[in-house]
Amino acid sequence: MVEIKPFRGYTYNPTRVQDISSVIAPPWDVVNSKDEESLRTLSEWNIIHIISGSADPLHSKSLFEKWIREDILVQDKEESFYFSRHHFKWLGKSFLRRGIFALLHIEDFSSGNIIPHEKIFEKYYTNRYKLIEKCRANFSPVFMLYDDETFLIEKIIDDSAVASVGRIGEKEYVDFGRIRGTEEISRIKSLLTPGKLIIADGHHRYQGALQYYKDNPDVKNGFILVFLVNIKSPQLLILPTHRYIPSGVSFIENKSAFEKDFDIERVPSADTMFARMQQSNGIKSFGIYEKGMFYIIRMRENFFSGWESLDTVILHNFIFAKILRTEGDGILYHQSTEYLLKEYRKTGRGVIFFLNPVEKKQFLEFCIDGHLMPQKTTYFYPKVPSGLVINRFDP
Repeated sequence: MVEIKPFRGYTYNPTRVQDISSVIAPPWDVVNSKDEESLRTLSEWNIIHIISGSADPLHSKSLFEKWIREDILVQDKEESFYFSRHHFKWLGKSFLRRGIFALLHIEDFSSGNIIPHEKIFEKYYTNRYKLIEKCRANFSPVFMLYDDETFLIEKIIDDSAVASVGRIGEKEYVDFGRIRGTEEISRIKSLLTPGKLIIADGHHRYQGALQYYKDNPDVKNGFILVFLVNIKSPQLLILPTHRYIPSGVSFIENKSAFEKDFDIERVPSADTMFARMQQSNGIKSFGIYEKGMFYIIRMRENFFSGWESLDTVILHNFIFAKILRTEGDGILYHQSTEYLLKEYRKTGRGVIFFLNPVEKKQFLEFCIDGHLMPQKTTYFYPKVPSGLVINRFDP
């Protein structure tokens, strides 16, 4: 069982911030320097000023307290669950992802109630630990998944009033609001408490909070801000993260080595490549780009099973290690085909490898079985905005 509860969150004061579009931001770890500068210029109160990976945690603390003193951020008088309806597009299709913000009691992974799905590295969660230590607050939620075939929470969200709307770039916007009804809160807790939760995104934020709680075992430190989405929702997108090795390898020069285990087909375009990859009917397939040419490679015999059958595992442990004999130094990871092709054309060297997304069924099976996937196996799109609601440990 897990412990989920509503809370009195801090939100931007609508009398001071009329449009939250200027103050919300993606999680710090997906914001590059150019995007960060743009966010900073949107507003002096944009949450990026606090959560940036380059920010001094002491300065973040000072800003946070200043914004509270000046009523830029105000605390709700009643406990609530908070919700967002995230409107976005992917490959020309429109989506609407619903989820709720709540507080979750922090537990060690050994309890089996909170399930990670990828490896964690200390150097990344130390940064978030320091932010928690100084500010004693959560600004970016940990994105988590629950399993519900009744879609109860989605129905409650759609019956709830929207408090504000925030735009994210030109293609996304979120409706944000509160769920305060006693009956609704009780139904949500009853649904979520008996289950297990899987971390979709924010492993290092969770680990940083867990370590802080272990080091400072006060009840106030024992809860973390989470954003919960139903894994059964067709609006939950899991994208693949493609790999570009910028130098030191060539698929074309090693085609004969690939032909021992793969059928190779040259295709005219990226669109054709992805369409054929998706029609592989269970046959392991990868897309490749080198020197202006697209290819599909299909494994003749899938001699991998279980966890080893993940595309990322096959790519790194078999294709990279056994065929190309490379550790993949300097890999550039990205979800966007256009971005990687643009990077390739700057030098005309190296190889891009394109992957299919992990299927939800496979994702669930591996998580429940306790397997940790390699980093960059999944990309839950879009990221949950930071700054919609903040959890402060000491209200």
